[in-house]
Formats: sequence, structure tokens, C-alpha cells
Amino acid sequence: MGLACAPIDVTNTVTVRPRAEPSEQFGGEQLVAREFVADYVQVNARLLVEIRELQSCVTTRHVPVLRVEKVHRTNRGFVIWDFALGTFTGGFAALAFARPKLFSDRLVDGTGREAYDYTSAYVVGGVFAVISAGLLAAGIVDAHRSRDTTRYADAFEVELGPAQPCANTQPAPLAKRGVRLIIDGGAIELEAMTNATGRTRFELPAWDAPVPMGDRLPAVIEIATINGDDVEPRVLVLSLRAPFTGMTDAHSGVADTRRTPQLDQGPSIESIEPIELIEGPQPP
Repeated sequence: MGLACAPIDVTNTVTVRPRAEPSEQFGGEQLVAREFVADYVQVNARLLVEIRELQSCVTTRHVPVLRVEKVHRTNRGFVIWDFALGTFTGGFAALAFARPKLFSDRLVDGTGREAYDYTSAYVVGGVFAVISAGLLAAGIVDAHRSRDTTRYADAFEVELGPAQPCANTQPAPLAKRGVRLIIDGGAIELEAMTNATGRTRFELPAWDAPVPMGDRLPAVIEIATINGDDVEPRVLVLSLRAPFTGMTDAHSGVADTRRTPQLDQGPSIESIEPIELIEGPQPP
């Protein structure tokens, strides 16, 4: 029989208390988000995009606190059973030693006298005494294991400041990153790669579906992560003009992952110089 085998249920409760020490600051800013801004111009079926990356950081402050961990343990009442059974078997062993005749064989000799063999009584008493000792020892060990404890430790609680542009950084071109243009919830999907200045372009196919009211189509640009295994959690939201042909002026706007996109009408098509926005031949 194994000792101290009672199951112990453990519940941990952690609280912190302030310490009368000044707060400290370790390291500099921490990067918490990558935001993106895109200027785009649509000229008929050609969409010219220039994307910049903005990094948001927070400052951290380490406040001294006292960490208090209270560990509450319960044994589901198994300790009571250990002591109860240990007491019962111990009493039975004591009875076997005190009244051995109750557990011994009675013998009668040739003259008619009665005699008792106490061997079986002492064996029974010894066995139950060992069982009683084991149960009582298990109860003591389980009672010790199921005690509640409280642990104290010095710690620091990290407080984050408000998100703001990272110090000593400027909006940088999103260079050499894969992008995907998704129009009208997936009706059209186009992929491209930005150049060293964060510029790229999409050649929009013919739009054969009915033109929505206002001649506007919702679109988003997904940006691949640096390693290219996934896409960034934030997307750029655009509004394109359909049906991508017969435009007499350019349609431009700004997409910003930090706020709702703002659209405006660009200059006339004659005054657009796409070569300033993206490298490539001038559109017809």
C-alpha cells in the first residue's frame, strides 16, 4: 500500500501590493504596432500606389510591487478516512493482543484440560498493527501536503504608456514587400511587389459586372509580412471608380490603417505625372 497517495486539489490566487520604492525604467521604447499609409491614383484601368510604413511604440515603466501568492490545497476528505481507518485497525490490533483467546484455537489435552494456541492471535494483531501504522502515517503525510501556504516575492508591475510614433523614426517606404489588391470582396484579386521606394501599380481588368451606385467599388490592400509567410493584421481600405474605363479625370485618395480613408477628386488626367509616383511608362 502506497503512503500519501491522496489526491490534492490546488488553487492559486495571486495579488500584488505596492512597495514604497521609486519606479524604474529599463530599456527604451517597445514596438507595439506597424501602421501603413498609402497614396493612390486611379487612371482608367491603372492603379498607382505608394505605401509608407509607420511604427508605433510605447514607453514602459516598472513599478515595484510585492507579489503575494496564496496556495489553497484540499484533500477531498481523504485524510479523515486515513485516520479513521488507522484508528479502527489499531483498535482491532489492540483487541487481538489484549484478548488473544478470541483469536486463538482452543485445544483439549488427554486429561480434559483446555489450552490455547496464541500464535494466530499474535499474527492477526501484528498484521492489523502494521496496517494501522501505515494508515496513520499516510494521514500525517497527506495532512502535511494539503496545508495552505503563502509565498511573498519582490516583483515589478509593467505599465505601458500611450502609443505614439517611435522616436528617431520617420515614415519609411514599404520596400520590397508583396501586396494583394482585393476588389469587391474577392471579385478581383491582383498581386504585386513594391519597389525600393514603396511604389507599385496594378493593371485592373475589365469590369463586366453591373456598376454600383456612385460608380465606387470597395477594395483593400493586404500587405505581406517581412518573411512573407503571412499578411499584416491591418489592411488598407480604398475606394475605386468603376468600370475602370472612360475616365476623364484621375481618381485619388489616401488609405490609412489608423483611421477611416479619406477620398478626394484628383486633378485632371492631363496634369497627372505618374512617373513621380511610380517608376514606369507614362499611361496613355
